[in-house]
Amino acid sequence: MTQNSLFQSKLVPGKPGSGRLFDEELTVAHGRVACLGMTFANDGDRRAWFTEKLREKLKDPGFRKMEGFPMGSDEDILALSDPPYYTACPNPWLADFIKEWEAAKPAQSEGWHYHREPFAADVSEGKNDPIYNAHSYHTKVPHKAVMRYILHYTQPGDIIFDAFCGTGMTGVAAQMCGDRDAVLSLGYQVRSDGVILREETDDAGKKVWRAFSKLGIRRAILNDLSPAATFISYNYNTPVNTTAFEREAHRVLSELEKQCGWMYETEHSDGRIGTINYTVWSDVFVCNECVRELVFWEEAVDEKNGIVRDSFPCPHCNAKLTKRNLERAWINKYDIAVGETVKQAKQTPVQINYSVPGLSGRFEKKPDSKDIALISKIENEPIPYWYPSSRMIDGRETRRNDPIGITHVHHFYTKRNLRVLATLRHILTTSHIESQLLCLVGDQLPRASKMHKIAVSRLNTNLSKTAGVLAGTLYVPSNQIEYCLIAMVGYRIKDVSSYLSKRDSSH
Repeated sequence: MTQNSLFQSKLVPGKPGSGRLFDEELTVAHGRVACLGMTFANDGDRRAWFTEKLREKLKDPGFRKMEGFPMGSDEDILALSDPPYYTACPNPWLADFIKEWEAAKPAQSEGWHYHREPFAADVSEGKNDPIYNAHSYHTKVPHKAVMRYILHYTQPGDIIFDAFCGTGMTGVAAQMCGDRDAVLSLGYQVRSDGVILREETDDAGKKVWRAFSKLGIRRAILNDLSPAATFISYNYNTPVNTTAFEREAHRVLSELEKQCGWMYETEHSDGRIGTINYTVWSDVFVCNECVRELVFWEEAVDEKNGIVRDSFPCPHCNAKLTKRNLERAWINKYDIAVGETVKQAKQTPVQINYSVPGLSGRFEKKPDSKDIALISKIENEPIPYWYPSSRMIDGRETRRNDPIGITHVHHFYTKRNLRVLATLRHILTTSHIESQLLCLVGDQLPRASKMHKIAVSRLNTNLSKTAGVLAGTLYVPSNQIEYCLIAMVGYRIKDVSSYLSKRDSSH
């Protein structure tokens, strides 16, 4: 799907040094909400009014003829949008916002002329930040790196346009330019009047502090062709109450655990029940000599030395084999979502990593009969909630897995993780912060898939076994990790809570 989505960041004028990220400043007295010169009883009324205006606009054939207009239905676009701040299509209120913002800017002195010397310094910022880690995305830039450029080239109230916004780090950076602590963390100084200074070298080679910018948020317009990008940007730049978010997120997580926790249970050697951290799955092949099945992990992986052997003997006939000359083993199963029997490459669980309450550390085991029975139970039970099952679109990369039977979207997930995702999506339909929490679900989709490769070379160390998803492809490896998705969502909630707490503590 092609999309030209204009995201309108909900930036609000803030007091110097306040660093407010929306919140109460969006409302006027008694809970009423002001937006584009109009006042509404509450934010729900604001959204309903502008949603109807967007619905009317979508009926205009000329509006839909804009180049790059999304191929989604009106209802799909409306469901994603939060007008006038965010629309999953070209934003018809963009000019209104710019007009309002320009009117609010202080008048420049007579003879004022904009001039900035080119930014000529190396910028290096780490990625170990709660804000950065709240949602992954390819080509993502840390917001602190963007802040340096914004502070250099702009003043509070200036309008910034990012035409390829990705996850919206430019919008975050524009807001954080009003956060005193965030600016100080860049190595700058901030005077009591909000003037920002940086260390420079004068003509005599002496280090001096010079004023170059001023504390205060900037306004941002964020745009991207990707619907996923604009959705993430919207949630990164949307107000949320920290306490309310944490309370609702843990309610959702608790309900998910209640409905799906049993699928990640395994028995320890002493009979106690542990929780699966992840399961390793491996392809099953057929020896081209004796025509008997073999598990790739068991025969090719040397755990002791941490390598995958290029060649290995068949466990049945001792013939020398390589992965390249092996035939796959296949299974046939009825796919209720597709409505027909599908043929897929056979895979089997080979290792379980788990934790036991009351016992320190993690444990590993080969799946026993109870583990296999559990997986069989999951495979044979229908998923009680809706999940996407679209055919992969035409394309060399999108259909690269057709030969192994991964032809539809849901085939990229084990039945267990697919059920958790469907259950989580269903629970979120009852949440008042559905959009923010749904964004967390989207962040887990690659990790939850069969594309997550295991790094065999690390098996002898205390490092994680995960090697991640191969960027830029839909490659499904022969050895892969199936994470406990409940725990993964919990970890991401902690990241977001940490970001929100860090934000609140700086105000």
